[in-house]
Amino acid sequence: MIRIENILSTEERNALIEALFSIRNKIQWKAGKDYAHLKKRQRMNHVSISATISDYDKIIYDIAQNDNNILYIYEFKACNYYAIRGFAQEKEWLIIYGPNGIMETAFPPEDTDGYLNKRGFVLIGQIKEVLQWTLNQKNYWTF
Repeated sequence: MIRIENILSTEERNALIEALFSIRNKIQWKAGKDYAHLKKRQRMNHVSISATISDYDKIIYDIAQNDNNILYIYEFKACNYYAIRGFAQEKEWLIIYGPNGIMETAFPPEDTDGYLNKRGFVLIGQIKEVLQWTLNQKNYWTF
């Protein structure tokens, strides 16, 4: 794992942790974007045509809850976004979310490594490593 304090400022680390805790607590979408993303995943056969928002959110939630899954960060238009890489329904998925844990998208790329590399994602480490890092900090999180 890259030492998180070597690549992110204290403010950026705090934002990453806040977003991670948020998405692990509750899946939140921008207004109306949940259904648009679900319909796209149905059209692309990533989820069944009968899948509901609850089904889609469950995939996201389960991936975010698995401490062995991998966390990435990337910057776009001066804003940090985060991705969790993990498996659901026998496919490798990426969960991409922004500040405060607000969902951007979730999908199973055809080539996960290619997708991550092309867009400049930076590996942070396993979720459990990031959570352990937070426990080692002097300031404990309270929400």
